[in-house]
Amino acid sequence: MSGQQPSRNMGRGDNIEGAKSDICAANTDSGMLQSIFNSIKEFQMETLVESRRARMATKRLQGSVRKVAKSCTEIETKLGTMEERVVAVEEDVDFLKQQNAMQESQVTDVMWKLEDLENRHRKNNLCFLGIEEGLEGNDIRDYMIKLLQRAFPN
Repeated sequence: MSGQQPSRNMGRGDNIEGAKSDICAANTDSGMLQSIFNSIKEFQMETLVESRRARMATKRLQGSVRKVAKSCTEIETKLGTMEERVVAVEEDVDFLKQQNAMQESQVTDVMWKLEDLENRHRKNNLCFLGIEEGLEGNDIRDYMIKLLQRAFPN
């Protein structure tokens, strides 16, 4: 008869025992509910604390991300400037290479002209072999005239 309600015909002692067992069961259920309620409250508090920690960590991460983004922007700007400068330097180098090639060509032309002039100038020089150096004194022209007159009298 466990699932049936006590009948009214039961004795007063039977009702008291039933009431005690109902109260015990209710106390047990109430204690259990209180324990569950306390566990839920504790879980809510832990969740709230963890949620606050997570929000604070998220804010710190957002700040760090902003700093990194700012640094990336600055680096991109610097790289853009550097690329422009490198392009300008490359253009200057190309121009200077062209100028150098032209100047090398001009130097080669001038060297050929100088060599030609030196050779033409030497063509008019006379070279006398067998005459000791230092005998002419201070006036080489007079010395050579006298030497040639002796060698070729008429």
